[in-house]
Amino acid sequence: MTSSTNKSVLITGCSDGSLGAALAESFAQHGFHVFATLRNPKKASLLAASRHDIEVLTLDVTDPASIASCKETVATKTGGTLDILVNNAGCMFIMPLLDTDIAESKKVYDVNVWGLLAVTQAFAPMLVKSKDGVVLNIASIGGAVRMAWQGIYNSSKASARWLSETLRIEMQGLGVRVITAMVGEVETNIYEKRRLEPELPPSSYYASIKHLIFQQGTGQMQKENEKAAVTAENLVRDVLSGRDGHVWRGGVAGRAKYLSWIAPERLFERFLHSSRGVYQVERPVS
Repeated sequence: MTSSTNKSVLITGCSDGSLGAALAESFAQHGFHVFATLRNPKKASLLAASRHDIEVLTLDVTDPASIASCKETVATKTGGTLDILVNNAGCMFIMPLLDTDIAESKKVYDVNVWGLLAVTQAFAPMLVKSKDGVVLNIASIGGAVRMAWQGIYNSSKASARWLSETLRIEMQGLGVRVITAMVGEVETNIYEKRRLEPELPPSSYYASIKHLIFQQGTGQMQKENEKAAVTAENLVRDVLSGRDGHVWRGGVAGRAKYLSWIAPERLFERFLHSSRGVYQVERPVS
């Protein structure tokens, strides 16, 4: 049990090899008692064994009963307060929009958007009670950049971004600071998860470039990955230095920030898609 005098942080999506796991390690190194949560604790065996001040708990961000149970457990251990909440849980999805299964797409939003909001709602009273609570929402540069083949993922991260920024506005009067992390390429296990390899239907207009879509879906086009530990440490320092609003961390996040603002839209779009098959799609012969 953590002492009520210890600073505490709860992080979602902490499977081994993830950014969440790296954040758990970094917060622990800064003296926090860490509640590292994920849907299946067996997938955090390395993290659980790494430090005594990291406690692995079950939390499925799409399950209200799981959220309520985790909240009760944490409240019992901390005396009803929580200093920092990190909404990191997320899933990737790669598929041309014309070939996208809507039911599968809704599952992405359940994790990336509604899960973020549901967990924040649940733990908000504990953050407010701590007097100087912080919410760190892990969004993505995908939420600021249009990218073919990952419209569902990018739009979910755009939604997460604006939910986060609206929470910042709405929670400032409650004494809770909200940070929106626009994260770029980071060396994690996200591309090992499900829904990444595109199974295009035989009738897909994009069958001829399936190999390029596959390369994007498996992370082969990410050339400037930053070590998760580096990104995590920078984000922890952002939290501890008092920042709020947008922070851009990892890979090409810094460049994406300025190019998305400065470069002409269509020129930037063409640059991003030069090797992704967009300009190789052939109009079908009727």
